[in-house]
Amino acid sequence: MRKTCLIILVIPAVIFLSACMGENEREDLQIASLKDIDTILIDYGSTNVNIVSADIDHLEVSMLLHDNGPSIAIDKEKHKVTIQQKKDLIRLFKIGKKPQLEVRIPIEFTGEIILDGSSGDVLGENLQAHNIRVNGSSGKVELDFLQFKSNINVKTTSGNINIFLNEDEPDATLHLKSSSGRHSVGYALENVQQSRKETRGTIGNANYEIKLETSSGNISLN
Repeated sequence: MRKTCLIILVIPAVIFLSACMGENEREDLQIASLKDIDTILIDYGSTNVNIVSADIDHLEVSMLLHDNGPSIAIDKEKHKVTIQQKKDLIRLFKIGKKPQLEVRIPIEFTGEIILDGSSGDVLGENLQAHNIRVNGSSGKVELDFLQFKSNINVKTTSGNINIFLNEDEPDATLHLKSSSGRHSVGYALENVQQSRKETRGTIGNANYEIKLETSSGNISLN
């Protein structure tokens, strides 16, 4: 009984501390060279992340914050850049005040972009020749391509997956799998293998691979 009472008292104390903190909005911007880099790893956790292909020379990472807490860390290894949000327990109790992460990637970067997270949403804008892999949980994944020349591998537990290739006939091999959700493809497929849970097929010359999988979310490819 004593332990239960302690937990009840601690949670309001943390919420009160959160409310007392400054709510001024600020942005942390960091820039990194991608020379000799072939992999960008984004560990986004439960933070919503937006990735954008842009006509820039360096990787740009910005985080919109509503407090004075920790921001982002960029670590460079031999051929890999890792982007990670610094942890802050107080933010768990700030409903509607979570940080927003944006990663702007040079158009000329042709390596792999890996996004690992849990409940945060992943959004992609103006994506071009980037190979993208997303491992998420309950957040949605929505990737919008300006120029599709990429391998795409997305796996979530319950989040919806929406991919917009914006091509009349993209060259791709498809594998869509959803255990209990719906999956739809806005293209005429060849070599089709279809069941309630899976859709396989090819489009055009099938030069790239698109693999989309979720347990209970819906999948759409257009």
